Amino acid sequence: MEQLAVRTRVGIVGAVLMVLGIGGAPALAQDQPTFSRDVAPILYENCVSCHRPGELAPMALRSYDEVRPWARGIRDKVVSGEMPPWFAESPLGYFKNDLRLEDTEVEIISRWVDAGAPQGDPSMLPALPSFPEGWQLGEPDLVVTLPKVDVPAEGPDYYPDLSHTLDLPEKRWIRGIEVRPSNRKVAHHSVIFTSSGGAEGRGLESGFFDVLAVWSVGTNPHEFPQGMGRWVYPGQEWTINAHYHPSGTAESDETQIGLYFGEGEMQKEVMAALAGTMTFEIPPNVSNHEVRASYIVDQDVNVISYFPHMHVRGLNMDLIANYPNGEQQSLINVPEYNFDWQLFYYPEQHVPLPAGTRLDIVANYNNSASNPNNPNPDQAVGFGLQTTDEMMFNVFEFVADEGVSPVPATDESRRDALIASLPADAAYRIDLAAPMLGGRTIPTALHLPRSGEGTWYLPMRGNLLVLPAEAIAWDGDSYRFDLQLRLGPIGGQFVVAGEVATDGAIQGNFEAQGGGFAPFSTFEGARAGAGN
Repeated sequence: MEQLAVRTRVGIVGAVLMVLGIGGAPALAQDQPTFSRDVAPILYENCVSCHRPGELAPMALRSYDEVRPWARGIRDKVVSGEMPPWFAESPLGYFKNDLRLEDTEVEIISRWVDAGAPQGDPSMLPALPSFPEGWQLGEPDLVVTLPKVDVPAEGPDYYPDLSHTLDLPEKRWIRGIEVRPSNRKVAHHSVIFTSSGGAEGRGLESGFFDVLAVWSVGTNPHEFPQGMGRWVYPGQEWTINAHYHPSGTAESDETQIGLYFGEGEMQKEVMAALAGTMTFEIPPNVSNHEVRASYIVDQDVNVISYFPHMHVRGLNMDLIANYPNGEQQSLINVPEYNFDWQLFYYPEQHVPLPAGTRLDIVANYNNSASNPNNPNPDQAVGFGLQTTDEMMFNVFEFVADEGVSPVPATDESRRDALIASLPADAAYRIDLAAPMLGGRTIPTALHLPRSGEGTWYLPMRGNLLVLPAEAIAWDGDSYRFDLQLRLGPIGGQFVVAGEVATDGAIQGNFEAQGGGFAPFSTFEGARAGAGN
C-alpha cells in the first residue's frame, strides 16, 4: 500500500507538471531520434552502397529489422571513426567520395541507441536507394573475361600471371572501367597494366605509369570526369597483377572487366604517375621507420585522383607538393594507413601542379612485434609483390593543363624542370654512366651549395632518388661530401670528391667505403646555365 501511495503521488505530480508545461517527457519524446525519421536517411546516404546483399560488407543495413541487432555496434564504429571507412586527413567535403559522417549525424546515431533504438513511424521511412544489379556503372559496352584462377586452399598469397589481348575493331576511348571478381572471398586486388600509356604509345620510359585500372577491397568502379578518359586499342596487351588470399578451402575466381566507351571527342586524356620507390629496406624490430621518395612534375597538370599504397607494415603516408615559388602543401595525408582498405581519393576540385613541382612522398612503417599484422618482425623487409613484402607508392591520375594529352616526359625533361627550381649557382647537370644498366646514362641533378647540406637527385622513370649530400667540405674549388646510394641490391656508403672549374664545369669520382660496390665511377657535368 505504501508503494502504491508513493506511485500515486508521483503520478499526480507528474500530471500537474505536464499540465503546467514543466514536465520534460513530451519534449524528449519529440526530440528522440527514431530509425525511420532520423537514422535511416544517414545509413541510406553513407552505408547501404556496401551494406546490402551481394556486396563486401558482412551485414545488410536496409531496414529496421536488419539494423536493430547491430545498433550498438554501429554506434561504436561511427563514434570511433572506423565506419564509414576513410583514412585521409582532410576537411569533410574536400574529397568527393568522402563518406565520413558529420558530427551531428554521429550524435543522432548515438542518441538513438541510448534511447533504445526506437523504430518510429514507418510511414516516415525514406525510399530505399536503388542500385543497379550486377554492374554498378550499368551494362558495359564491352566485357573482358580473364582466365579462370584456381586458388589453393593453403599456402602463401597467390599471384597468378594473367594476360589478355584486347579484341577491338578500332581504337576507342573509355569513360569508365569496372573490375568485378567473381569470388571476393579470396580476391584481394587486381592491377591492370597496358602495353602503352597513351594515344602515341607512350610507355614507362616516358615516366608515365601504364595502369588502366585498379580493383581492391573498398574501391568503387572507376568513372572518369565528364569528357575525360583513357585510350584502348585493337591488339592492346594487358598484363594483370592479381593477388589472392587462400581461404582454407580450394576456391576459384573468374574476374570480368567492363569497359564503357565515350562518345564524341575525348576532351582530356587521363594518365597515371607512380610516385614512390622500390629501393628501400626496413630494418627488423623498428616501430617507426621512415622511407622517403620524390617525383618531379615537368609540365603543368591537374590531379584528379590519388591512390596511396603500402602493405601490412604501413603506418602512414603523406604526399607533399613543393611548388616552384617555394610554397609547400600536403596534397593527401593518410595518418593511419589500413592495408585492408585500398581506397582511391578524388578531390572535389582538380589540383593544379605547375611544371617544376617536386612531390615528396613520406611514409612510415612498423616492422616490430607491436604490429599485430607483421608476419616476421625479426626480418628486414624491402620492396616485393607478396603481402609479406612492402611497397611505397602513391599513384596519382592527372590531365594536361593545356591540350588533350600530356606531353611525353623523359628523365631529362624532369631533370631540367628540377634544375630550374634549384639555386642556379649551386645546381649542376650531371649524366652518370651506369655500366650495370648496359652503358645507359642517368641524367641527374646535384645541388652542391658552398654551405649547408646538399642533395643528389637521380630521376628514374618519373620518380626521384633523393640522396642527401652530407658533410660537404670545400677547399677552394675542390669539394668532398658523404653520400649513401642504393640501387636495388647494390650500393652503399661513398665519399664523393672532385673539383668545379671557373666556367662551372664539374668533375668527380665515387670512393666506396667499407668494401661497398660503386655503381658509378667518375663523372662530369656543368653548373646550371653554364652549358654542358
